Amino acid sequence: MVSTTLCGALLSLAVPALVTAVATAVPTTALAQDLTSGTLGGTVKSEEGKPAAGAKVTITGESTGYNGTTTTDADGKFQISQIPLGRYTVDITTASGAKASETVLVTLGAVSSYEFTAGGSSIETVVVRGKARRNLDFDRTTRGSVLDVQTLSERLPVGRSIESLADLVPGISINDVFGPPSIAGSSSAENIYYVNGMNVTNFRNFLGGTTIPFDFYDQIEVKTGGYSAEYGRSTGGAFVATTRSGSNTFKGGASFYYHPEALAADGEFTYDKVDSTKRRTEYPNESEANFWLSGPLLKDHIYFFAFYNPRDLHDRSVTYNNNGTYAFEQTVAREDPFWGGKLDFVLNPQHRLEYTYFTDNQSSLTTLQGEDSNNATGGLTRIVKYTGKLTDWFTISAMYGRSSYNQTVSSSVDNIGSVVDEGGNIIRGNPALTIEQGKDLRENYRVDADFYFNLAGKHHLKLGVDKEQLNADAITSYSGGIYYRYYAAGTNCGSSGNVINNCVRVRELFSGGSFDIENEAMYIQDSWELNDRVALNLGLRSDSFTNKNADGVPFLKKENLISPRIGITFDPEGDKSSKLTAFYGRYYLPIAGNTNIRLAGGETFTEKFYSYSARNANYVPTLGTLYRTNILSDGLIPNANSVVSQNIEPQYQDEYIVGYEKRLDSGWKFGVDFTYRNLSAVMEDADIDYTPAAAWLASKGIITSAQAASGSFGGSGYVLINPGKDLVVTLGDSFGASAGKTVTVPADVLGFPAAKRSYQALTFTGERMWDGTWYLGGSLTLSRSYGNIEGGVKSDNGQDDTGLTQDFDEPGWTDGSTGLLPNHHGYNLKMYGSYQFSENLRGGFNASVLSPRKYGCIGYYPFNDGRASTTTLTAWYCGGKLTPRGESFSGDWIKKLDVNLTWSQPIPIGTIKVSADVFNLFNAQGADQFDENGELGGVGTKNPNYGSPSSYQNPRYVRLGLKYEF
Repeated sequence: MVSTTLCGALLSLAVPALVTAVATAVPTTALAQDLTSGTLGGTVKSEEGKPAAGAKVTITGESTGYNGTTTTDADGKFQISQIPLGRYTVDITTASGAKASETVLVTLGAVSSYEFTAGGSSIETVVVRGKARRNLDFDRTTRGSVLDVQTLSERLPVGRSIESLADLVPGISINDVFGPPSIAGSSSAENIYYVNGMNVTNFRNFLGGTTIPFDFYDQIEVKTGGYSAEYGRSTGGAFVATTRSGSNTFKGGASFYYHPEALAADGEFTYDKVDSTKRRTEYPNESEANFWLSGPLLKDHIYFFAFYNPRDLHDRSVTYNNNGTYAFEQTVAREDPFWGGKLDFVLNPQHRLEYTYFTDNQSSLTTLQGEDSNNATGGLTRIVKYTGKLTDWFTISAMYGRSSYNQTVSSSVDNIGSVVDEGGNIIRGNPALTIEQGKDLRENYRVDADFYFNLAGKHHLKLGVDKEQLNADAITSYSGGIYYRYYAAGTNCGSSGNVINNCVRVRELFSGGSFDIENEAMYIQDSWELNDRVALNLGLRSDSFTNKNADGVPFLKKENLISPRIGITFDPEGDKSSKLTAFYGRYYLPIAGNTNIRLAGGETFTEKFYSYSARNANYVPTLGTLYRTNILSDGLIPNANSVVSQNIEPQYQDEYIVGYEKRLDSGWKFGVDFTYRNLSAVMEDADIDYTPAAAWLASKGIITSAQAASGSFGGSGYVLINPGKDLVVTLGDSFGASAGKTVTVPADVLGFPAAKRSYQALTFTGERMWDGTWYLGGSLTLSRSYGNIEGGVKSDNGQDDTGLTQDFDEPGWTDGSTGLLPNHHGYNLKMYGSYQFSENLRGGFNASVLSPRKYGCIGYYPFNDGRASTTTLTAWYCGGKLTPRGESFSGDWIKKLDVNLTWSQPIPIGTIKVSADVFNLFNAQGADQFDENGELGGVGTKNPNYGSPSSYQNPRYVRLGLKYEF
């Protein structure tokens, strides 16, 4: 629970301002960042640049059903806040009675600010004329972009996913291992996803959010940094999305997209030198359809939007013998439909109620060598939000959301043991290797209040609280309860020193339980316009995280984690055509549900290395000599104070940004930003039994030598720590008479380096706004991401155990771990644009160039000095020599050019659009992943695939589209 001390502190700041607000409340042009709505602001001036005071401004939504009226102040400014997104007609009547009308767009994320120019010789004869000029978003320090999904998807060739659209944004690169993007040097598991105000992030591992069809979205704001205190639970970026809504006009449509296999180029083969096979991904015929209908149920008061998306998505990976003969293939089919809709209840222009409903159940059927595996994901989401404008200076909103998400992997061969051959191919058992049964539930509550007032300048003060109650049910085991992994001839079996031709590793795993998580936050944010040229954005956020074990007992509870957000904006020219900004902010990341499941559940996990004399028809070995046994988890639910260091801090990051932006009257906008991010704390599990901690305690007389020899920290050795900090932990039963003692072990005794990740980036941006004929945009980011930890996940080996990767498991594995990180791309160029060739024909392009990732050599720890296990493939050693991260070889440059053409034809009822998109027009075939494992099976056993490509960028393919709207 957020402490009453902090609540009182925030209220002590807010109450005096609010008392003053009652006396001096006026509309202002301050910042308005909101999860679902927007703010329209502007200035009415004469041709001589004088303000038009007292002008009446009326806005009418073209598709939102919202109408509002206000009056310009003495400076000619106006603002209407908390309004639905979309296009509005702005009618202006001056004090002299002159009238004019303009159409403007209100977008997500901040004030949509426009300047209206008035003609005439004096203010009494004002006549508004010409197009409204959009000003810079002066009060905003956020970095990122607001994307109008339906508009951009027709103008530019982009994939039909939120990740593909986000790839247009500066500072973003797609992570080819996990899918979700890396934002400003972060890992894929540090972003947060909102839909209509609700957090829909996968809270088990933070890898992505709820899957929603492209045509269901309205707008998406992608925040890459500098965001205000109302946003948290992210050390990467934020995806803030809204879905489409109905209006007073009946509208509908359908779209159909088809990827013909015949028009796709063949991809490159990846070669496996261990089992003499080659593999490539092929692209079978794939189709997608969407249907929607919207309109009024009660004119001016109730609107609906209904959506249906049948899916027919397929992937196929085919493996051939090197002589070209067919070996086997893996296919994945996803054919479940998506249902969704939204109801808007407009009680009156000041009060609005929204209800969103969708189900994204998906069943991905994977077939491998005749065996099927079914991965059931998705579930039902319901969101209710109320927005009320109680006075001109006070608006309140409240949201409640509930969602479920399936987490089940099953197959018809779940009773058959898993078998992986010498080349790393699953050849028996569930194709997913593990069986998983589980379901995630989320309840989300949120209340936000906005106050507008004058007090030594103009203020927009925002206060809010939100709470999440999460539950994860999970049971995991290997298919058939056992997993056999064979190694090639000449393997040092389990790094035991025995080099044999018939080595097999046998693993057994079982974990499970029901786990609860509570995340709470409160914030205060003030956008303070000191004068026409200087604005301050001052925010303070408090987060609290509670994670419970399988018995319902908190094993990690951190309260009142304070995050300041401080921004300043300066208008150097005084006409809102340019701005200088500076920002500092701190961001905290919650603890992933995966940590509860793996660390605080009852997990049994063992591995043994044997010789074998034969394999039967089901590939089950006849076991021989046992060379090594490792007990990775003992199956007991540990004491909370034994598995988490009691001085631990959740992951947090500090960010600094400075930038300059300039808008020209010609429609061009240019900018330059410098960003510095420093990951200041990281939580990772560490095997303390591989440190001198117990021996040090015995040397100090805290425990006996016998207890040091028999004891195991956390029950299995693993404790959640901040690498580089002291360990504070309560000893468990394995320490005998010393059990129950709370001890402190200095960081220098443990031998783990401090976790570190720094990101520096210089970004140049340019954009020429769409004028009905052409549009052009682009960015160049020069950056460096350096450290010894990627983040929550580990691209080096594909490990998505968020917060529990192998990075700091044992001190020896951290040797050589510092270097250029997997998400480092020193050069990232993006350029895209659109051109209207005729009234009916429009074309677009999307090009990018991404510099290579840097690779090291991963092998086995070669020393028997107790600092690390010698049987796990995760150390930065190969052939017994240190091979530091990122210093062995470079990957490929990834270059692509996508193009499209769209023909639009009006018909008596509606419009038909026919489109063709060609992705990777020149069929560039850069390898986007390489095998970084230099050894295989044991110390000194070379991996013949080391340095070879393990995947390539998608080859050229074509998407044909047909869309009808009325």
